[in-house]
Amino acid sequence: MLTHRPRRLLLSTAGVACAVLLMFTQIGFLNAMFDGATELIRVLDADLIVISKVKIALTSTSGFPRGRLAQALAVDGVARAEPLYIEFASSWWKNPETGAARPIRVLAFDPDQRVFALPDVERAREALKMPDTALVDVKSRALFGPLRAGVTTELARRAVRVVGVFSLGTDFANEGNAIVSARSFGRYFPHRRSAAGDLESAELGIIRLAPGADAESVRAELRRVLPADVVVFTKDQFAGWERGYWRRNTPIGFIFGLGTAVGFAIGVIICYQILFTDVVDHLPQFATIKAIGYGNGYLAALVLQEALLLSVLGFAVGVASSQALYWWLARLTGLPLYLTPGRVGLVLGLTVLMASVSALLAVKKAMTADPAEVFG
Repeated sequence: MLTHRPRRLLLSTAGVACAVLLMFTQIGFLNAMFDGATELIRVLDADLIVISKVKIALTSTSGFPRGRLAQALAVDGVARAEPLYIEFASSWWKNPETGAARPIRVLAFDPDQRVFALPDVERAREALKMPDTALVDVKSRALFGPLRAGVTTELARRAVRVVGVFSLGTDFANEGNAIVSARSFGRYFPHRRSAAGDLESAELGIIRLAPGADAESVRAELRRVLPADVVVFTKDQFAGWERGYWRRNTPIGFIFGLGTAVGFAIGVIICYQILFTDVVDHLPQFATIKAIGYGNGYLAALVLQEALLLSVLGFAVGVASSQALYWWLARLTGLPLYLTPGRVGLVLGLTVLMASVSALLAVKKAMTADPAEVFG
């Protein structure tokens, strides 16, 4: 029934593949929102992370007194406590080719300390000690201009020289990333310095534990010792906290979730039209099967098998198309679009369900086939 008309089979497979591609696209963007928001957390060389109590997300500018990290060092089990500074508002990066300036997320740390678990950043720590130097994220949007070592441009209206690159990626709030030393950070953003010239507050506190220390025990002790103006998370807890913000406070998750549901509904309609047309074209065959004694259960199983085979063919084409689309969109936007086994399994389950629902709707026509009417 499927292969009797190859052209129809190709069109039917393409229809199912389009529905699969639509679902993968919506799920991809939904997860890109969460993955992009937490990618910075993932690459931090941290066991525990300290933030201000009033901070609502990584995109907020709320910091905490840097002295809290000195207090944290006095707690047993804490080996290192380093500040990470972040600037969003006044960090304008000038495209050296067009002269246009756009805001870029600037991350700053002490190059004498390990803060990022990124090999490219580790190799460039010495270079960052030179004044007015920076590393740029190669996954930043092309709007920032050339992203390679040796480029000279402006950051916050001050000259900057790119001494290396790293790979992090964009998210729904940031179009690019740059890393500078804490000393350079103070020069680029003087409003962040105190009257004494020091950086008073940090956005994140990066804590590494001594070998053998239990993260939850040390976290509980830090919560007891540190003032109530800061909160301490494990790395996984902090990532979950950030995802929760985007899930609760933005409509993006609802929009892409609705898009996935629409893709599923479109797939049901496409599959139903394909199977219904096929059943109508083969009514004489279905009537013959009923005439020789097969019941409606057999007919239902037959149409369901056809639907499942069609869903597998369409899913295979849809997966291949989605992988190509993810690759292109990731290069274009810098968003972390991953075709993970879990996401593939989810869409496969939705595709099989889509085909099954369509088969149950379409098989009603076959069940009503009367041999006397068909051959009369």
